[in-house]
Amino acid sequence: MIDKKELRKSNGDVFFEAERKADNSFISANWIGVQSLESIIMGSNLLLAMLRNKPCSAILNNNHELVGPWEVGINWLAYKWAPQARDLGVRHYAHVMSYGIFGQKSFKTFAPLLKGFFEVKAFEDETEAKEWLHQKFLAGKPFKFPSVT
Repeated sequence: MIDKKELRKSNGDVFFEAERKADNSFISANWIGVQSLESIIMGSNLLLAMLRNKPCSAILNNNHELVGPWEVGINWLAYKWAPQARDLGVRHYAHVMSYGIFGQKSFKTFAPLLKGFFEVKAFEDETEAKEWLHQKFLAGKPFKFPSVT
């Protein structure tokens, strides 16, 4: 099982990190630096591979370390990645906004395209995004009565 993985550019710099939460409540994706269509496809395909290996109902997509816009990947993400992620069980998508205006603008273009696939919510703070996903995870679990001995 893939629990934590990072992808590097040819110069050795990390541009993407993905990690599955221990309880499988979500997979966290962290985008670092400037992104190209190639890097967006590579990172997103890694998420799909993790979902194929072990389905998960939520993605935490963190753009705090992202630099610049990522419009170049919007159509691929919306029309290729999102349908596959939905088919692999993703229902909730928490997006931690970029600090930069260009990354924020890219998400504002992208978010409406996701609404047919997942419940999407944007956050300024990663902790709030994690709390929201944790609530969704707990809400999706059937209640188990404590065993009486």
